[in-house]
Amino acid sequence: MRKHGPNVWVVRRGGGFSILEEKTGVYIVPPIAQRTAISVARAIARANGSELIVQGRRGQIRFRDSHGSDPYPPKG
Repeated sequence: MRKHGPNVWVVRRGGGFSILEEKTGVYIVPPIAQRTAISVARAIARANGSELIVQGRRGQIRFRDSHGSDPYPPKG
């Protein structure tokens, strides 16, 4: 079983959006356009085998995208 990296968040910061790795609390990029931040964060989440979580303009979770090894079919 492959170990997963930290989840990757796209969060509103300053006048744009930044990428934040969960648990580390480190912003990876300065505030940039949301579309660009999502593209970069998706690549990082794929490399980590983790989940991408995107906040909308009002701070609510807009969508989540898992890049880990989800079992198919799901149990239950």
